[in-house]
Amino acid sequence: MKKIYLLVGLVVLFIIGLFFFQKSKNIDSNLIPIRIGYSVDSVSNVSVIVAYEKGYFQHHGIFPQMIALKSGSEVMQALAAGQIDLGTGSFTNFMQAIAKEAPIRVIAASASSPSFIFIRPNENLNKLTDLSGKTILVNPSGINGLFFQAVMKKEEIDLSKMELVNFEKAYQVIALMDKKVVDAVVVSEQDAEVLIKAGAVLLSEWETKGYTEKFLPRNSIVINTKFLDQQETIVENFLDAVVDAHRFIKTNSVEAANILSKHIKDGSDGAVIRLPEEIVQQWKNKEVINMIWQDPDITMELVRKATEIGLLEKELTLQKIFDLRFENKLKVVQKEIYGETN
Repeated sequence: MKKIYLLVGLVVLFIIGLFFFQKSKNIDSNLIPIRIGYSVDSVSNVSVIVAYEKGYFQHHGIFPQMIALKSGSEVMQALAAGQIDLGTGSFTNFMQAIAKEAPIRVIAASASSPSFIFIRPNENLNKLTDLSGKTILVNPSGINGLFFQAVMKKEEIDLSKMELVNFEKAYQVIALMDKKVVDAVVVSEQDAEVLIKAGAVLLSEWETKGYTEKFLPRNSIVINTKFLDQQETIVENFLDAVVDAHRFIKTNSVEAANILSKHIKDGSDGAVIRLPEEIVQQWKNKEVINMIWQDPDITMELVRKATEIGLLEKELTLQKIFDLRFENKLKVVQKEIYGETN
């Protein structure tokens, strides 16, 4: 296992090193470089991508070195090794490393969305208690899995009477609708459409009890704390550029969606297509909410659940997960751009 981790780490370092070799000659000496790691195919990165494509980083004195990585776990490894300065990803990719004293903290939000439970139609599954004795497809250590387990505890439903299994996303529809090897699937909004098209339906009580209205932290801006302590002013400038991007997204959603769609297509060499009209519809329907600040207690509830089920070696405090030095500023901006409801 250690050899696998070492190999993955070496691959990440090679990608980063290649990027630096190609881009170093283009760095403006008047700008401060920041190495930004992100997953190129995620719609949750729109604020960072818009800030990059619209030149907001340069406007705030930053030369952005955008480093496309395959996953949040790769972002975590690069952050912990000091090979990037900050990045984006789900906090669940970082919490175990933080528990092992990796120099990583969350400094801002990026996007949130609800979780959904899909089932086959006409299966006589309506209530949450009906899931007892069933097989549930969900990643227990991911956002959806932690929230699902927290809800089951709140509803006083015995999880030990369910079987939680975890397949790759590509097999979700097959497992539920074709092979019928699972009875329900817990997913985020970005995976809902393909299940709906295949004929899956929402578990009715999950919706009537309001769990589809609980917006969970899908993407956060995370940073290497050593870089933050050394470059606090430039990090604040980075956040100012992201704030500019949020203002643009709010008032120019169609253009922002086109920028995001093109960036994803180009960055993945055409392998991933996110249609602009579908992105705009997600924002319009509040299926995915862009944000710069979210109450840390929402994240900490999931951290506590991770500790309870043994995913973490030790309990993590708010100060271990977050660096809150920009909290007041980001709260004001969040209210200004998105209002109280977001």
